[in-house]
Amino acid sequence: MLKHLQDLGFRAGLFAAAPLPEPEVARVLAVLDEFYGPGRQVAALVPLADEAPLRAALQAAAPSLAELGQALRQRLDSSHTGVLIRRLGLSHLDPASRSFVLFALAQCIGRPTPTDKLDRRIVWDIKVRADKLREGSVSTFSEHPYEADFHTDTQYFPDPERYLSLYCIQPAACGGGRSTFRDLDCILEQLSRSEAGREAVAYLQDRALPFRIPATFTSTGRADCQEVTCAPIFGERPRLRYRRDTLEAGLNVFPEQDGPELRRALGVFQAEIDAPDLRLETRLEADDFFIVNNHEALHGRSDFQDHRRHLLRIRVAELPCA
Repeated sequence: MLKHLQDLGFRAGLFAAAPLPEPEVARVLAVLDEFYGPGRQVAALVPLADEAPLRAALQAAAPSLAELGQALRQRLDSSHTGVLIRRLGLSHLDPASRSFVLFALAQCIGRPTPTDKLDRRIVWDIKVRADKLREGSVSTFSEHPYEADFHTDTQYFPDPERYLSLYCIQPAACGGGRSTFRDLDCILEQLSRSEAGREAVAYLQDRALPFRIPATFTSTGRADCQEVTCAPIFGERPRLRYRRDTLEAGLNVFPEQDGPELRRALGVFQAEIDAPDLRLETRLEADDFFIVNNHEALHGRSDFQDHRRHLLRIRVAELPCA
C-alpha cells in the first residue's frame, strides 16, 4: 500500500500510495455517519469517550486504509521522520468528504487529537483568517500568511502528539507557502562537530524551559490567559520540542529562567536549524500528503501572498500500549 520511491534527504522520503478503492470510501463515510450522525459536518469530528469501537469499525470497513495507516506509523517510527505522498487520490471528493477520509486514516495511525480545548475540533483548516489579521489577534501559524519558523507542534502542551499530518487542498498560486523540514538526528550530528554545539546540546538537554500556550489553545481562549508548560528542548519523550516565539513568551512570564548561558545555547541551536543547506524544502501541491514524526523533526513554512492557500492538519497521538 505504501511504496518507497526515493529518499529526499534528512530522513525524509517520497512515497506512493494506491488510491483508496471507492467501495472503501463509501464504507468509511457510512461508518462515520453511524458514529457522528448524518450530514457530514467536519466540525462534528471531535473525540469520542471511547474510540475503540470507531477505530475497529473503520479498519474493518477499509482494510486498505488500515494497511496504509499501519505502514505510515511503522515508517515514522523507524527509517523516516518525514513521509511525503504525491497525489493521495482524494481530489475527486468534495472537501468535507476528504476531511472525513483523512480523519479515518488518522484513526488507523493512532488517536487523532483536538486542536483546541473549547471546540475540540480534530480536522483543522490551515488558511488565512482575514478577520483575525485585521484585528491583530492571530496567535498561530495556521491563521496568517507569514513565514512559520521551524517548530514542533504543540510544544506548549505537556504531551505533544507524535505525528502531524498535512494535506493540501489548494497551494498558493504565488509559489510561496513552501514546507520546510529538519530531522533531529541530523541536527544533533551537526551540533556534535563543534565544541559550541556540544555545549549547547548539553545545556539544553533535560533542562525545563517555559513554553507559553497561545491564547487560542488555552483553557479559556482569552488573550489575557497566561498558561505555560515547562519542558526541555532535548528530552526523552518527546526527544525534541521547540518553537522560538512560545519560548520567548514563556521566558517573559518567567524571566528568572533567562540568562547568558541559555541565550548562548539557544543561539547556537537556532543558527544550526536555520542553516539553508541542511533542510528539506518542498511545495505541497493539491492532493499531496505530508506526515512527520513530531517528536523527532522540526517543520516550517515560507511566507505567501495568495490567501486562498488551504491545507488540512490533523495531529495524531500514539495509542496507549495494550
